Amino acid sequence: MKPLLIFLLFSNLTIKASAQDTVGFKNLSAYVGRKVTVIMPVLNFDIRKEYIYLYMGGWYPNQTFTAIIKRNNGKKRIKLKTDVIIGRVKVSLTGYIAKYDGEPDTTKNYDDVIIKKEFEKPQPMVVVAFNLHGMMSKKYEPRTEPIDLNGKLVMLITDQKQIGNIYELDLPDPNYLPATWPNFSSESVFEQ
Repeated sequence: MKPLLIFLLFSNLTIKASAQDTVGFKNLSAYVGRKVTVIMPVLNFDIRKEYIYLYMGGWYPNQTFTAIIKRNNGKKRIKLKTDVIIGRVKVSLTGYIAKYDGEPDTTKNYDDVIIKKEFEKPQPMVVVAFNLHGMMSKKYEPRTEPIDLNGKLVMLITDQKQIGNIYELDLPDPNYLPATWPNFSSESVFEQ
C-alpha cells in the first residue's frame, strides 16, 4: 500500500509541475491561453487608480509583455514591492497569457509619493565599455494619455499568490571587456 501511495503522490506532483511552464520573451506568444510563469525585469510602469501596469521586454508602447496588477481584489489588496515596480529586481509572475482586446485605460494616474521618491533616488551605475562608475537619477513623469494595450500580450494578476519570488538583476561584470573588441591603442588608430 505504501509504494502505491508514494507513486500517486509523485505522479500528482509531476502533473502539477507540467501544468505550467516558465517562459521567456522569445516564445511568449506561443503560450497565449496557457498558464505560465514569467521571470522578467520591469522596464517601465504606470500606476492608475485600479491597476498597476508593468511593461517588460521594452518600453511602452513597444513592450513585449505587460503584467496588469489589479490593486484591490474585493477586500484584499495586492502588495507589490517598490523595487519590482521600478525595475530594480526581477519577479516571478504566474497566470494566463492573453492578447488584450479591451478598451484603453483612461483613468487618472494614481499619485504614489513613495514610488516617485524611490524612482528618483540616485542609483549606482557602471559604463562597462569604459569601466566608469557613477550615480544616475531619473525624473518620474507619470503618463497622462490613455494606456492602449490592444493586441499586446498581457497577464492579469488578481491574487497575491500569482506573485512569486524576487530575483536580482543579471548585471554585467564591470571588469569584463570582451576579447573580440578591437585594440584601440594609439598605434592601431594611426596605422594605414
